[in-house]
Amino acid sequence: MILQNTLRFVGKSLKLICFGIVPFMLLASGAKSEIGNASLENGTCSFNIGGSSSFHIDGSASFKRITELDKFGNKADKLVLSFTDCDAGKKHYLEFIIASDYKKTKGVPTGKHKIKNIHCLINSFNGVYGFADLKEVSELPFFIKSGDIIITESISNKVDGKLEVQLENANGESLKVQGVFKAGIKV
Repeated sequence: MILQNTLRFVGKSLKLICFGIVPFMLLASGAKSEIGNASLENGTCSFNIGGSSSFHIDGSASFKRITELDKFGNKADKLVLSFTDCDAGKKHYLEFIIASDYKKTKGVPTGKHKIKNIHCLINSFNGVYGFADLKEVSELPFFIKSGDIIITESISNKVDGKLEVQLENANGESLKVQGVFKAGIKV
């Protein structure tokens, strides 16, 4: 009787482990992984480019901060992020400008910065503007259309974040750029 109850308990426990816990662990570990900021070194970026041709860029990442005054005395802080492919033969270049007139903090704040459509000169502009020169895809430059850039950390000598943006050139070709960066200060 004791042996029969023990066997029944062990059998139920094995069923619970085999049909409950193990499948849950397999499903949890099969999740789609994203490119992580933790694996990048300071001054680098890692982007996936998707569109008519898909490829990956591992490159250098730098930034500079600019404060400008317009003719009315209004101050705008700008963060210029520059990314270049490490493969000298490809000559890929991306640049994004995040402009902010947010009065409570000095500089461009951390958080999500949405892309805004620009239909005028970028003087006194508040938002995100960007372009890419990707020789592997097209001779024409690509300009930012939609998406956002998330600044996760911004201190004096580094800016970390991720981006997911849609770019388009004059021929209507579009590209999606996704990835992470740890930008070092541009000297």
